[in-house]
Amino acid sequence: MRAVSLTGLLIFTLGTFAYGALAVMWLREARTEPRDPGTRRWLGRSESSLVSGALIFLSLFWFCCNAGQLLLQFAGTRAWQIDVGVLCLAFGFPPIIMHLEYVEAKTWETHMSAGWRAAMIAAYVAAVILPATAIVVFAGNFSSDANRLAGQALAVGLCLLFVGAAAYAIALSARRHTPRTSRERQAHLWMSGLFGLMILLFLALLAVIVVLDVRMPWAVGANAIQIAAKSLPLIFFFVGSYHENRFHFFDLFVKRGASLILTLGLLAAWFALFGSILHRFDRSWAAPWLDAIVLLPLAVSLPWLYARLGRTLDRRWLGRRFSTFEAITHFFAKMRSASTEAQLLQQAQSGLEDIFGASAVVVLGDDGPDHMVTVQQIPVRASGAIIGRFLLGPRVSEAPYFSQDISLLTSLADAFSHVLENLRLQLREQEQERRARELVLHASRSELKALRAQINPHFLFNALNSIAGLIHREPAVADRTIEQLADVFRYALRGAESEWAVLDDELEFVRAYLEVERARFGPRLQADVDLADDARGARIPTMIVQTLVENAVKHGVASVRGPAIIHVSARHDDGRLVVSVTDNGPGFKDGNTATPTRDGGYGLSNIRQRLDGYFGAAGALEISRDVERQLTIVSVWLPLLHTEPAPHRTPRTTPCPHVA
Repeated sequence: MRAVSLTGLLIFTLGTFAYGALAVMWLREARTEPRDPGTRRWLGRSESSLVSGALIFLSLFWFCCNAGQLLLQFAGTRAWQIDVGVLCLAFGFPPIIMHLEYVEAKTWETHMSAGWRAAMIAAYVAAVILPATAIVVFAGNFSSDANRLAGQALAVGLCLLFVGAAAYAIALSARRHTPRTSRERQAHLWMSGLFGLMILLFLALLAVIVVLDVRMPWAVGANAIQIAAKSLPLIFFFVGSYHENRFHFFDLFVKRGASLILTLGLLAAWFALFGSILHRFDRSWAAPWLDAIVLLPLAVSLPWLYARLGRTLDRRWLGRRFSTFEAITHFFAKMRSASTEAQLLQQAQSGLEDIFGASAVVVLGDDGPDHMVTVQQIPVRASGAIIGRFLLGPRVSEAPYFSQDISLLTSLADAFSHVLENLRLQLREQEQERRARELVLHASRSELKALRAQINPHFLFNALNSIAGLIHREPAVADRTIEQLADVFRYALRGAESEWAVLDDELEFVRAYLEVERARFGPRLQADVDLADDARGARIPTMIVQTLVENAVKHGVASVRGPAIIHVSARHDDGRLVVSVTDNGPGFKDGNTATPTRDGGYGLSNIRQRLDGYFGAAGALEISRDVERQLTIVSVWLPLLHTEPAPHRTPRTTPCPHVA
């Protein structure tokens, strides 16, 4: 008898923990339940939710009172308050069971006869009148026969109410004729079997009461049958959660139940091993400390045991390949390589499929796939608004999505939202940077056109003045200068529609430009061009070298009295092209080489912007001063971009003796 009672105590304790956690979850979901305008609501909850909540809290109090009864029984005492509480709670189950089945039946049968509702109301009335009448009889000064008859009527009425509620549920379930999946058919068979078991148990209790003439159904009789009948709410919860996943709680129920049983077993074994040893010690004020020291190894090992137990259940029973930490790590690793939204969606879907073993689709916006069978969906939120959804199909293992899976999915949706926001921010920054570069290039092109336009009036005016002075004194030189001037303008017009030029052609243009300038400066202009053969076919932005030379002539050697030196060189330096223009002008103002030009203008500034727009950090403009030789050196560094190798050719014009 004590073994049966101890088994019952363990079951009732497990039921208390299970329904306690379920009650907490029901309260948490109170604020998130979707509102359906066509559903009747009380206190902000739907009828189905309220009835389910009533059954949850009734079961919680039921297991608490029954566990308390058995604890007092082991202590050799009894409390009539708990007995009355158990009695009243027992009468609450039949009408609530009928009400829950009635509400569920209305979801698939719109027109139900009034008889079903009348039977449910009659059960509520009987559940109130029978225990109230019995309590009045027991509390009054009636004869012992009256008390015995009241006890029998109460017991018989309770058994008949349970039998009627089970028959009511089976009959309502049988009326459903809509097609069912294999899982739904299996759940229906299990629930019908449990209601059939309820009928058998309470018919057996009814026989015990009538045959043995027992006054109260829970006082004596078949103790095992009583424990089984009292445990029915836990059995219904277990089966209903497994097959229907109604509360998304089965995984927590299994884990907490297994952890509870493991803890009780370990504690029982620990006290069995060390209990007799503890009694030998001094039981004075030091006794609690001695007990704590003995229990310390068990307390320290329990978290590790819980983790191992949970991991085993996840892998073997619930089919989870990843722990929560491993799942999040794997999901982030999948998304790390994505550089566009399309890649991010694809990688996130692949990660979800790996983690949950099911087909997955990540949707942004309201549209979704029409062909997919969606079993579970989780919203993706950003700044409080829903921007998309995670859609998951049936698992390959056919396991349902439990509450821990929903929590993991919610965490992954939040992680995806953050990664998506960061990616969009990066793409916006890249787009802004691209537009800024385009604006810089556009501005540089405009300035380049302005520079070309500058060549026409100013350079032409100076060149014509010089040619006019040479016609009578040196007609041959004047004729050659006119040819060079024609080459300069021919190149400028031909390159007006192109952003790039071959370095060899650009330097031919520079030679022609210097020949024309020599007509103005005369023999004192000493210019030479040095082009390395391995850089001859390089591609450079148009008129960059001419701008450097023009800057050297206009702001450098034009201010020098005596020989004016300009040296142009182009060479290959460790994978980069270096074009330098050296002059013996006065240098930059105050020795400051950071200013764009020496006396104003925007030639060097234009070059800087174009280099940054074309090459970014790979292009550079450097200005230096050779103080010892009084030379200013302006150099352009840019990547060495080759076209077809250009052959060394003879200049198209007759070079000036000073321009080699």
